[in-house]
Amino acid sequence: MEKEKTTPTWIKILLLFLVLENLLLLLLGKYALERLEERFDSMEDTLSQTQNIVGEGITSVSQEMEYALSQQASLVSDFYYTLQPAPRGKILLTLSAQLKSYSAGSAASFSVTLDNGETSLVKTTLSNNTLTATVTLPICEQISVGLVITDNQTTLAQSLSEINHVSDCLTDHLYLTPDLQIKQQGSDIFLSGSISLINEYGSLEEQQLDMVRLEITQGETQLHTFYFSQDYENALPDGQDHHILIFERIRTNPRSGEPVKFSVRARDKGSFEYFCTFAEMSIDANGVASEPVNLNNDFQLVE
Repeated sequence: MEKEKTTPTWIKILLLFLVLENLLLLLLGKYALERLEERFDSMEDTLSQTQNIVGEGITSVSQEMEYALSQQASLVSDFYYTLQPAPRGKILLTLSAQLKSYSAGSAASFSVTLDNGETSLVKTTLSNNTLTATVTLPICEQISVGLVITDNQTTLAQSLSEINHVSDCLTDHLYLTPDLQIKQQGSDIFLSGSISLINEYGSLEEQQLDMVRLEITQGETQLHTFYFSQDYENALPDGQDHHILIFERIRTNPRSGEPVKFSVRARDKGSFEYFCTFAEMSIDANGVASEPVNLNNDFQLVE
C-alpha cells in the first residue's frame, strides 16, 4: 500500500504568504484609489471656485467698464426726480438734470412715457445748464423719463429713469403707529387703543388731511367708526402734521368664526384717499377672541 503524498510545509507557508501579499496589495490599491478620487474632487472644487472668482472678476470689470462708457456717452452729469400727490387725484412729477453741455439755439426737453404707452414732451426751464420741469400726470404704476436735445442738424435722445410702483411712492409720506388691546368678558369684547398718524406733506395745503378715521369691520359689516383729532400740542418738524385717536373699552359683540379687521382711511384736500388695514383679530367658533395681530402698516391709494 502506497503512502499518500503530502504538500511540504514550506510550500504551504509560501502560498499563505502570496495570499497575504495579494490581499495587502489589494487594500493598498483601494486606499490609493480613494486618495486619488479625493484629490480629483478637491481639484474640481478648487477649479470651480477659481472659475467663479474669475467669472465674478470679469463681470465686475465688465460692469465697471459699461458704467464708465455709459457715463462718457451720457448727456447729463446728474438727474433726479420727486413724486407727490396733486389736486384732483393727479400726480405731480418734478424733474431736474444737469446737462454736460448745451449749445445756444438747441432745444432740450424731457420726454415722459406712461404705462399705457402715451408719450409727451414736457415744457422745461434751463438755467446754468440745469434743466428743470414740473408736470401733472394721471395715476399710473410706471413712468419712463428721457431727455431729447435737438439742434438744427441732429437730435440726441437718452433714457434717464424708469419709475416703478408709482402708487407706493405716493403713500410713503403717511406713517401709522397703532397700539391695540382687547379684554373679553363672556361674549362681550372690549377694545382699547391709541393710534397716531403722521403726514409728512402737512406743509402742502393740498396734501393736508381733512379726514382720518378708524374703521372696525367684520366681513361686510362695519362694527365701529371713530374719527381722529389733529394734534396741535406736540411740536413736529416743519412740513409734518399729526393726527391721533384714543379709545377705551369700546364694547363689541362680533360673530364667531370670522376675523375682525382694523383699518385707517384718510383723505387729503387734493381728493386723494388712502387706506390701510393694519391689524386683525380672529374669533374662533366658540366666540373667543385672540390678541390682535399687526399687519402691514403701508397705505394704498383708493382710486
